Amino acid sequence: MTREEAIQKLLQENKEFRYHYEKHHELDAKVDKLEKHHPMTHELEMEIEALKRERLYHKDMMEKIISEYMKSQQ
Repeated sequence: MTREEAIQKLLQENKEFRYHYEKHHELDAKVDKLEKHHPMTHELEMEIEALKRERLYHKDMMEKIISEYMKSQQ
């Protein structure tokens, strides 16, 4: 099973994975939108950094679930 196949399977069957996946993409869109804002204020920079940390948390959780799933399929 490839990584992409595992991700598709998890999106269909694993609510926790789907939650982290959707949250990661939602935060990604927010960060992209805010980074285009000019002029950039200190408060905006701080908000972007907080969103990036939260986005990274969700990515890490997805990676953990993918890794565990792929190990269980061997």
